[in-house]
Amino acid sequence: MKNNKITLSRFLCLLIAALFFIFWIKGFSIVLLLVSLAFTLLFGRLWCGYICPLGFYQELLSRIRKRFRLPSIHLSPKTKGILKPIKYLVLAGFIANAVVLGVRPIIYLRPDLAIASPNLKIWDIVLMGIITGFCFFNERFFCKICPLGTLRGFANKISMGKIKKKGSACTHCRACYENCPMDIKEIFDDRSKTNFVHADCIYCMKCIEACPEPDVLSYTVAGKKLLSSKRKIK
Repeated sequence: MKNNKITLSRFLCLLIAALFFIFWIKGFSIVLLLVSLAFTLLFGRLWCGYICPLGFYQELLSRIRKRFRLPSIHLSPKTKGILKPIKYLVLAGFIANAVVLGVRPIIYLRPDLAIASPNLKIWDIVLMGIITGFCFFNERFFCKICPLGTLRGFANKISMGKIKKKGSACTHCRACYENCPMDIKEIFDDRSKTNFVHADCIYCMKCIEACPEPDVLSYTVAGKKLLSSKRKIK
């Protein structure tokens, strides 16, 4: 847990995945999309936290912000409430474009190609600039409205991967919530359920990394504990 080992490991996974997409994926792949959805059924939104190319770009933005010691902006519950219907509208638009118009958005596999496309319209550039600004000051902002992320969120309840919480041992320090890039306040508030399940959770494990108490938070797959919080050594 010391020295943000989980965060560094996740960034390395995202980097390797990004390099794979850049050198091996030339266009939209329905096979890869189906593989990613199957992966989600097994492990929840772990794909978003450790593999997604757009996740890697957002992590880069966060690292630049931290490099310049600029503060991050957490979304209030009211703002999250506003974003909730928006993300479902984005999902509906994504499905309509894919099914009716046959649009295959390469941005989810190769963001670099989408950004460098000569077919970009001025409003596309403006929209990407606005979203980039939001992602810079609010970690993983795009993940909160991403249509594929929303789809994967439905699988969090049935996936084998689970965040578990020992509420009776929680010291109410708020470290889990304050370090959550998805601004999930429920990870701090909910102390009655053993399994913490939330559609927005991308299993980045930052809550586990930040938790100062042993085994209060853990990540399990098919009931087997793979990762757990540890007491911080000062």
